[in-house]
Amino acid sequence: MRLKGKVAVITGSAKGIGRATALEFAKEGASVVVNYAKSETAAEETAKEIGSRSIVVKADVSKKEDVETLMKVTVKKFGRLDILVNNAGHSSDKAWLAELNDIDDALWYSALDIDLKGTFLCSRAASKIMLKQGSGKIVNVSSIPALVGDERGLVYTVAKAGILGLTKALARMFAPKIQVNAMVLGSIKTGWIDWLDKKELTEIMSAIPLKRLGKPEDVAKLAAFLASNDSDFITGQTIIIDGGETMF
Repeated sequence: MRLKGKVAVITGSAKGIGRATALEFAKEGASVVVNYAKSETAAEETAKEIGSRSIVVKADVSKKEDVETLMKVTVKKFGRLDILVNNAGHSSDKAWLAELNDIDDALWYSALDIDLKGTFLCSRAASKIMLKQGSGKIVNVSSIPALVGDERGLVYTVAKAGILGLTKALARMFAPKIQVNAMVLGSIKTGWIDWLDKKELTEIMSAIPLKRLGKPEDVAKLAAFLASNDSDFITGQTIIIDGGETMF
C-alpha cells in the first residue's frame, strides 16, 4: 500500500472525483479527511465506506477560518498531515453556459473563490504543517480548457488556468520539502454531462482517441501516484489525464 501511514485531506470529497479519490487513498492505506461544504449526507456515506481511518469535516474552502479549522481538526485527530488534494470546485451550468455579457461579479467570483482562492488558502494552511514535518504532497486540480481554451465556461477556464500558475509558484516556494503538482482533467464522467444533449456528448466522445469519458476512478489513481513516494522527483508539473483528447 503506497500511502500506508499517511494522512490526507481531500477537499470536496463527498461525491464524484473527490469521493473516488478518498476511497482510492484509503485502499492504499491512508487515513482520510472527507471534506464537504453542502453535501453532508454524501460525505458521511463516503466516510462510512472508508471506515475508522476517516473523519468528516465541514469547511468552505473559500473562507480562511474554515480552512484553518479543517487543518487543525486533521492534526488534532491524526497528529500530522501528509497529503492535500485541492479537489473542491464550483460547478454549475450557469457558469459554464453564460454568454460573455451575462457574466456579472457574482458569477465571476463563484469560480475564482472556490477553485483558485480555495486552492491557495488550503495550500497555504497545509504547507505550514508540512514544512514543519519536512515533507508533504499537494495535488491540485485543473482542466484542459486552461491549456487550450473553450468557447464556453470563461470563468471556469480562468480559475483553472490560475491554478496552473499557482502550482508552479508553490512548487518553487515549498521545494525541496513539499512537492506540488496539478492534474489537468479532460472529459471525466461527473455531473457536468447532465448539461449536454445527446449530440454534444457523442461529439465529445468521438474526439477522444480512447473513445470514452474518463471515470472518477481514473483520476483517483493518478492522484494516488502523485501523493505517493513514487512521485518524489516530480514537482511543479501539469499532468494531463484526458484520454488523448488534447495531445498537448
